[in-house]
Amino acid sequence: MKIIFIFFLVLSGIAKTQSFELKNEKLIKYYDFINRAENKIVNNDLKDANNLYKEAFKEFKYPHAKDLYNSMKTALKIKDLETAYTHYQTLKCLGKNFSKDFLIENFKNPEKYKVIPCQNTIDLKYKKTLDSLVEIDQYYRKLSNGNYQAYKKELTKGDSIASTSLLKLIQNKGFPNEYNIGLGSADDIFFQKFCLIIWHQLATNNISNQKVNFSNEINKALNEGKIRSDIAGFLFDLNNGTNNYSYFKIYQFLSNEGKIDCCYVSSTFLPERRNDKVNDIINNVNNKRKQMGLSSTEDEIQKNIFLLNNKDYAFLNKAIESWNFKNDSDAELMKKNLIKLDDTAH
Repeated sequence: MKIIFIFFLVLSGIAKTQSFELKNEKLIKYYDFINRAENKIVNNDLKDANNLYKEAFKEFKYPHAKDLYNSMKTALKIKDLETAYTHYQTLKCLGKNFSKDFLIENFKNPEKYKVIPCQNTIDLKYKKTLDSLVEIDQYYRKLSNGNYQAYKKELTKGDSIASTSLLKLIQNKGFPNEYNIGLGSADDIFFQKFCLIIWHQLATNNISNQKVNFSNEINKALNEGKIRSDIAGFLFDLNNGTNNYSYFKIYQFLSNEGKIDCCYVSSTFLPERRNDKVNDIINNVNNKRKQMGLSSTEDEIQKNIFLLNNKDYAFLNKAIESWNFKNDSDAELMKKNLIKLDDTAH
């Protein structure tokens, strides 16, 4: 059986005793407003979402690019153009690339809006160094075309160099984020490429042994507001071989002919399908998520479902696990414990 992971790998594992927690009171309030705003967007209550974003940005001077982007999109939809233009400017300062026609399509008379000087400075030298480490991390992965075992020795050496070098950089210069390295090396959901190096230090890596556990650096960055809580939780799970921060996931199945059958969730998505054991697992995950400033795993899956058909927003690290079975009967057996979203009132 071959498993292909799209966007983000969700690992199962034994929970470690070490606990990570968001203790910064302003950031706790910030994430509370952000989570509520995202829930309002899912429910198409955009005016309330717009107001919640404004409250969030009062709590935290350096809001994450994802939240600025979603706030801008929300403000545009309800014609709060001054708010939208302010966030557009900030995102431009962070290095966000917009389409050539974005400005004129959304702001008919941009000259009437107040121009706000950039409040951040991009450290191009730091960014260049990080990009060079990503090249080391990715070189043999790209060359292997998925056959990592064939380049196990090279990958082990490259991962060791990249991870230890990244740790030294973080300890000397602080955890990098969009306010000091910009968005030039980030993807569409504002995930920075250097995080791939941390990703590949997963505790269960069977190609190259873990050289660096970045958990302490991530926890510090979380409480300084330099990394989003959803990305922090994702990386904590990878580095520690846990599955503390997510329960519900979206699945799709790939046939040997390349056909895609999407999208499914666990049948326990429906509360009436849960037993005591499942409830205990979900409650534990939700308690861990709350400690990180995250919404519940039920809210998370609702956002992921929403994003399947609403491409205007970038809430979180959306995960779709793709499964490919040699025999169709094996896929059908797995589907017995899943619900297809098209057939579910959600």
